[in-house]
Amino acid sequence: MTSAPAARSLEQIAQLQQDGLVLLAHLAERPNRALNDRAPPEEGRADPRLLILPPGEIAADPDRFSALVTSVDLLGRAAAPATVTSIRLTRAYLFGGQSGISPREERRAQRLRRLMFALQIGLMLVGLAAMYLLLKVDEGRGLVGQLAQVRGDLDRSYGELGKLDRKADFEVWRYTPGGKERIVAEATGTQPGIPALSAMEVCWPLVEPGPPREGERPAEPEYRLVPAKPQAQGLCSELIQQQKRERLVFSRIGAWNCGMLRLNPLTWGGNPLRWFGGEAPSACERPPADLSPDFADDWRRTELRTREVVLGLTGYALPLLLGGIGGGIYVVRRMHEALRSATVSASDGMASVGRIILAATFGGLLAAVFGPDQPVKLGNVSLSIAAWAFFLGYALETVLKTLDAAIEGVVGRLRPAEPEKKPVPVAPG
Repeated sequence: MTSAPAARSLEQIAQLQQDGLVLLAHLAERPNRALNDRAPPEEGRADPRLLILPPGEIAADPDRFSALVTSVDLLGRAAAPATVTSIRLTRAYLFGGQSGISPREERRAQRLRRLMFALQIGLMLVGLAAMYLLLKVDEGRGLVGQLAQVRGDLDRSYGELGKLDRKADFEVWRYTPGGKERIVAEATGTQPGIPALSAMEVCWPLVEPGPPREGERPAEPEYRLVPAKPQAQGLCSELIQQQKRERLVFSRIGAWNCGMLRLNPLTWGGNPLRWFGGEAPSACERPPADLSPDFADDWRRTELRTREVVLGLTGYALPLLLGGIGGGIYVVRRMHEALRSATVSASDGMASVGRIILAATFGGLLAAVFGPDQPVKLGNVSLSIAAWAFFLGYALETVLKTLDAAIEGVVGRLRPAEPEKKPVPVAPG
């Protein structure tokens, strides 16, 4: 009958043999499978035959047990930086349950596998969201630039029209429900009942008033300056086209503002769910309560909202997302290298999540400190805040080590100096 200490010894020898077989299988899959060349000459060579002998024979022979320990040690050195635990966890991560892999290791590996799969899916979705927001930012900036260009063209057209002679280049027409008639130029702005027309009333398109309805007062006559000379007609035609372009740009800005407002999660809670009956009102149709109803259309299509949204995206949202994307890409690359070298650890899952969250936080903090207005220059490299946020998220470990060194340098100067130890004199014997 085998005693309890002897049974434990046989169990430990069997476990040692299993560890050696795991290391040997890992080394067999590596492209550089040199084993004996790595061993120091004084330690001998690994003997794989000892890994398949019965544990009782090894326990009965101290020399064989010593050779087994030496062989496993040499295999472990050759497999470095991988260990038996990391190799088993890696194989369980890649292939699931196998012989030699305990159920506990299999569960840990599967949890890690599911977590990494979720991180990769989330990284892909966040990347698509960042690409969409970048396109929307570019579109918003383009619309604001188009509006500025159209306004510049309008200013030049109004300036050219202001240089023309009102009496020589234009005619005054009076529009009434009964028709229209031309008024002599000498009477422009001088006869009673005819107003002095401003520059804003030049070239305005006019809808002739129809007959009054029953009970309504007749419409007042309207006066317009109508171009009479070819130069004035050309300027008026160009001005009308520019005004149409301005209205088109304003309509696109309104649609852009509405689309970006629908993407804001803060506006989702106020909308009733469609499946509870009725149509959910658009957030674009609810101007602020303190805004005059007369300015509701202007509020929907103003470029001030476009600039504000673009500033918010480039100043916080995109650096936050790109910082997290940089951290996520590093995590994926690090996991790929760990799988290749069989150095997967059970703590890789939560450490990866924490790294991505910290990288995203640092990206948003970087944007809050430097602001989105001007590129940030570090050394000879000048990049935007969003680009720096991505690189910060990817190189977070290097940044943290740099911070540790900087903080240690400051704290080291503040730390009091250690008292000098003086040697204690010893009396001669």
